[in-house]
Amino acid sequence: MGPLWLLALIPFIAGLALAVSQVLQLVTETLRRSTGTVVDATVTGHVASNEASYAVLHPVVSWTAPDGTAHEQALPDEVGAHALPEGRRVRVRFDPAHPALAALDTDGRYRSCVAWLWAGTVLWAGTLAVVVGRMAYVWNESDGYASGW
Repeated sequence: MGPLWLLALIPFIAGLALAVSQVLQLVTETLRRSTGTVVDATVTGHVASNEASYAVLHPVVSWTAPDGTAHEQALPDEVGAHALPEGRRVRVRFDPAHPALAALDTDGRYRSCVAWLWAGTVLWAGTLAVVVGRMAYVWNESDGYASGW
């Protein structure tokens, strides 16, 4: 097996990193969904961006927290900026201690996490299976006397 087999590390590490990051995001999303407060909100018709590094627009939603505090902010989600008409009622899930981390109460993020988790797992497990299969083939063809290079 030549040094080109080190190229197999690229999809293996990429898949492993993707799977780990999606597991962390999935845990965060599960905690947010299980511990967050749900309130009804209204789409204001405006669009804004929470990100300073790139221009992705999100719908602006206003709601009143259980303690009477009014909030209005752009909520990033799988929903496009103009997909929700003005005045539409939506559900918002947020932590009262951190209302800036509010999000629309949809399962889009959860489904996205699961899909990318599967993609990362298939990538690293598939690479591992190919490398192990190739090593077994080389070992078998050389009658147990395969050189390292």
